[in-house]
Amino acid sequence: MFDAHAHPEAIIDNAFVCSASTSDYDNLCPFRYKAIGTLPESSTPPDFSIMERAAANGFHIGEIGLDRRWSDMERQEHIFRKALSIAREYDKIAVIHIVREYGKVLEIIKEMDIHQFMIHGFTGSRETAEEFIRLGGIISLSPRAVNTKHFSSLLTLPFVTETDMLTGEKEMNELEKWNHHLMALTGLDTGKRTEEIMKELLHG
Repeated sequence: MFDAHAHPEAIIDNAFVCSASTSDYDNLCPFRYKAIGTLPESSTPPDFSIMERAAANGFHIGEIGLDRRWSDMERQEHIFRKALSIAREYDKIAVIHIVREYGKVLEIIKEMDIHQFMIHGFTGSRETAEEFIRLGGIISLSPRAVNTKHFSSLLTLPFVTETDMLTGEKEMNELEKWNHHLMALTGLDTGKRTEEIMKELLHG
């Protein structure tokens, strides 16, 4: 199994480990598949020089994004656009966090011509998911997706699976349960599919 979105704790090779702050650079270095970013709620300005250095050293960019629960959307958008420009410049995957701003993120991705990205923890509509996929993105579903009104309609689309947890034994147990649940619903081995998709993407 492969976790398409987790956060750093135990050192493992079967997860795409993402950060909420550019200050996580040293903690991320031991991981094989990693991304460095900054979350919208962070009060500390991101260090874009660290983000650029990380991208030059094989890191992807994330998580980054827009979150309507937090104030100063103008500042959020400025940071998001800058981080996306680094991902594009270094040909890296952008891992995107969105809360109630799917339309704006779609607009920015189109405007900036971004084609390598993953929407993690997706909870939007099927139509929005299809638009992201059409633009070259990947949709990642965590167990939280079960509680959304669009969950059933998303299961017929291509997606990968994630926990959004700290890496370790508990994370792997939760990932196994999540994939078993999805297999019962879809008849697909979503764990195997996620590993194939993510490793191809990350090695690309």
